[in-house]
Amino acid sequence: MRWFMKNNREAYQTLRRETTQSPLSALLLANRGIGTEEAEAFLHPRKEDLLDPFLFQEMEIAVTYIYESLQTDTPIRIIGDYDQDGVAASTILVKGLRALAEGMGKNPMQSVSYAIPDRIEDGYGLNASLVEQAAKEGIGLIITVDNGVAAFEGLEKAYEYQIPVIVTDHHEAVTVDGQVKRPPCEALLNPKFPEETYPFPGLCGAGVAFKVMQALCRYGDMPMPFFDELIGFAALGTICDMMDLQGENRVIVSLGLEALSRTENPGLRALLKLHSWDRPVTTYTAGFIIGPCINSSGRLSTARLGVELFLEQDEATVEAYAQELYTLNEERKDLTKQGVEEAFARLDGKVLPSVIAEVLPDVHESVCGLIAGRVKDRYHRPTLIFTKAMAGEHLLKGSGRSIEAYDMFASLNLHRDRYVAFGGHRMACGMTVREEDFQALRALWNAEANLQEKDFEPSVDFDGVLDLSSVHADALDAMETLAPYGKGNPSPLFAAAHCNVLSMRLVGRQKNVLQILLESKGARLQGVAFSGDTLLKKLAQEGGSTAEAEIRSALYGQPSALTVDILYRPEWNEFQGKKKIQLKLADIRMSKV
Repeated sequence: MRWFMKNNREAYQTLRRETTQSPLSALLLANRGIGTEEAEAFLHPRKEDLLDPFLFQEMEIAVTYIYESLQTDTPIRIIGDYDQDGVAASTILVKGLRALAEGMGKNPMQSVSYAIPDRIEDGYGLNASLVEQAAKEGIGLIITVDNGVAAFEGLEKAYEYQIPVIVTDHHEAVTVDGQVKRPPCEALLNPKFPEETYPFPGLCGAGVAFKVMQALCRYGDMPMPFFDELIGFAALGTICDMMDLQGENRVIVSLGLEALSRTENPGLRALLKLHSWDRPVTTYTAGFIIGPCINSSGRLSTARLGVELFLEQDEATVEAYAQELYTLNEERKDLTKQGVEEAFARLDGKVLPSVIAEVLPDVHESVCGLIAGRVKDRYHRPTLIFTKAMAGEHLLKGSGRSIEAYDMFASLNLHRDRYVAFGGHRMACGMTVREEDFQALRALWNAEANLQEKDFEPSVDFDGVLDLSSVHADALDAMETLAPYGKGNPSPLFAAAHCNVLSMRLVGRQKNVLQILLESKGARLQGVAFSGDTLLKKLAQEGGSTAEAEIRSALYGQPSALTVDILYRPEWNEFQGKKKIQLKLADIRMSKV
């Protein structure tokens, strides 16, 4: 792994000169592109920092349709997506609109309903069958959330039935012959759409849904119902959809996590209880506990389960839903593990192409993206994993995950006409292709990849050099002011050179967790690495037979002469009521003399 230190000296010096920030805080702000004017808002996000929702060009059109539908008893249908972002967005509008309908004296259940496409039978987004079902049930307004910008067939069907549609989405627009194709709808709310002027393009689907609720309440001069709960769901969607935690997203996530930590939502509380989570909700909680459980329902059952969990008030029903989601997630883990092992068995030790594209015919199509992510992480190459489509013969359904050097959406979109279905982002995609076309497409993707060998070598940017002697409580307090951390605002990463290894051991069921005691300039700190066995193998290869012998001695509790450089994230470790600083290691290498 290549290490690169961020260098924003001019911005750092300006922050030090024009603000009261400590050297460490100024360094971290400068490295995240936060200047003097933005520093205060970044460090102390407030409700007032949320942008005006009417900055969306067509927001007034959208809320006029919604408000009039509520007033005139015109049934509204929310059509979402089957991932966490889609579930969160659906929950925001269903819960919010039903509350407004009830406040108008209407029957909330009759006023607002929702549908989530089945991943296997329906595929992604609004389609003709969902529109036909809405027409049969007398729906007078459709609102898409987290989908719709590419749903031309479904939108044309809605036009035939004379059902107005409001599209709220955040996915990339479709281009045909270099021209952006606008979806046929009454109002389009998509911060990424090329003609949109909303000043923050980074909202997720749930974020856009939250802006709709903001605008609607202002339009109707009504207090926003369940503000804390709704912004909490917007935060969940933002984190789980891997959106950059800057700009308005930082405000949403900061306020949302605070709201989630004190939530009274029975579904969220039940899910957290099942995981024995009794601490404040963090980005980790959202991304690695709540999100996977909700996503598993869309993968292996129905995403309606996630929406119902968040809407339900009956305690016994909520507990049953939460348990089912927990069980589905455990099943999802097993399916993913099996698929990953099969992929590694195929690829390990082979000369790899620029773009990995493999067919694993026996894996469940819902975990192809998860497998692709793991393969991409191991080999640091754009990866597409396909399996036999469950709906349709002679079709392959797949998902892709990419690296920074490869714009997967733009590259694959060049041949959109050769796919049965396609959509995605720069770093991920989903697609369906014909079996007979797969080999030719794989060859084409690789021929056009234009990737260099250096693109396949993992690299990491770190914030600066911080000796172990400078890692103390005040430093961690300074770092805490920049939380929450996530994509676009990574947790601080530092380098320390010439650290003496005093002891180390591998622990855990698989003996893959490294615990290492390090010393430098009189300071001693414990480090931990959760892929420690891999780091030690790399260290031994790098240092040769001498390093290998020293590592072996240290693991057996004998004195070691190892001196290493480390990349680490300082953090608090709380165990049995005791709190101490530890270093979470990202990489380790032999020190140069």
